[in-house]
Amino acid sequence: SFSYDGLEMYVCGTRPGGLGGPDSWVSRRPTTDSDWGPIMNLGPAINSDNDDSFESISADGLRLYFDSDRPGGYGRYDIYMSTRATKNDPWEPAVNVGSKVNGSGTDASAWESPDGLELYFVSYRSGGYGNSDIYVAKRARATDPWGDPVNLGSLVNSPYSEHYISLSPDGLLLFFCEPPGEPLRPGGYGGSDMWVTRRASHSDPWQAPLNLGPSVNGSAHDIMPRLSP
Repeated sequence: SFSYDGLEMYVCGTRPGGLGGPDSWVSRRPTTDSDWGPIMNLGPAINSDNDDSFESISADGLRLYFDSDRPGGYGRYDIYMSTRATKNDPWEPAVNVGSKVNGSGTDASAWESPDGLELYFVSYRSGGYGNSDIYVAKRARATDPWGDPVNLGSLVNSPYSEHYISLSPDGLLLFFCEPPGEPLRPGGYGGSDMWVTRRASHSDPWQAPLNLGPSVNGSAHDIMPRLSP
C-alpha cells in the first residue's frame, strides 16, 4: 500500500528479522524521484507472533489498517488499526477496530476512503451473496466511530469470492480479486483474476464489476492490485 504522498510503501511478508508469522514492513524514500530505501520491520507496536499482513494507509497518512489472527480478536482474522500523530511520529500500538466491523468469522482487507468517511473491507460473515463479500462501514465525520457495515449488494458481490480490495487514490475505483483456491467468477482468464468496479462520484452507487482483461490477467493467479498516488 502506497502512502498518498508517494514516500512510503507498506508490504507484508515473512523475512529475516520478523517477529513471527507474516509481518508488516515499510520502505521509505525522501522524494518521489528517489529510490526506495531498505525494508524495515514495523516492530512490536504493529506486529505480533501471529499473522499481521495486508496493510493499507489512510489518505492523511495517520491511520494504518491491517489483518491479524492474533489472540483476543472476535473471529479467525480481524481488522486492526494503528495511529500516529504526524507522518514523522512512530506508529502507536495497534488496536482492534471493534465488534461492529469484526465478526465471528474472518474480516480482512480494510481500505479507508480518501475522505476518511468510508471503510471498505471483506467479510466471510453470514448473510452475504457468496464465500466472501465486500462491505462498507460509514461515518459522518472522521472522528466518529464506524457505523453498521453494509453489504455492497449483488451487483458487486457474487456467489463467488471477492477479496484483497483496494481503492484508487480518488476513491472512484474499487479493485478486488478472487483469492487463490476459492471459487472463481465466470469470465476470467485462468486462475484468480483482478476486477474493478467504478462509481461516478463518492455519492453514486458502485457499478457492475469488469475484469481488468488479458493485458493484466493471465492463465495463472493475478491478485492484489495497487495504484500509486
